[in-house]
Amino acid sequence: MVKSLYMALILTLVAFTALPVKAEDYKTLEWTDLLPEEDLKKMEQLPEISHEGGEAPAGGALNQAFGNQDPAAAAWNEVLMSANVKGELNNQKVRVPGFIVPVEYDAEQNVTAFFLVPYFGACIHVPPPPPNQIIFVTNKQKIQGDMIYSPFWISGTLTTETMSHDLAKSAYSMKADKIEEYSYE
Repeated sequence: MVKSLYMALILTLVAFTALPVKAEDYKTLEWTDLLPEEDLKKMEQLPEISHEGGEAPAGGALNQAFGNQDPAAAAWNEVLMSANVKGELNNQKVRVPGFIVPVEYDAEQNVTAFFLVPYFGACIHVPPPPPNQIIFVTNKQKIQGDMIYSPFWISGTLTTETMSHDLAKSAYSMKADKIEEYSYE
């Protein structure tokens, strides 16, 4: 009797783990959902950046920023360096859209680990987003290196584990269950 109950439990677990991964099994997050309330408020209150006027004068905000004399530059720096996370998201099944920045490859040049970022080119051509806006993702699904130009939906278990790399630092990590090309919903 006990043996048959045990076997039934094993078969149920095997059947359950073989079920396909569905989007509705995961909570869909926007990138701002990863920000603690105080970080979101700080980000919303940041002054706009002016890209007009060419090079800044010696006493201008850009040059002062290197000496942390400009309060606006200090506010930007604080937001851009934040690794604050939402603890309630730890070990949650989530689905997040974003772009892939490869970090590790297998022997066939498939991407096996990557940073998921909110916009194209982050970490490569521009300064990286704040650590709490970067997710380090490990996956078993093969992703070809030339697919990094398209956005993806990444579904998996999110954790608040940090990861540091030459390209950037992430405040979140995820073990991907499913990777699919992005489609607007």
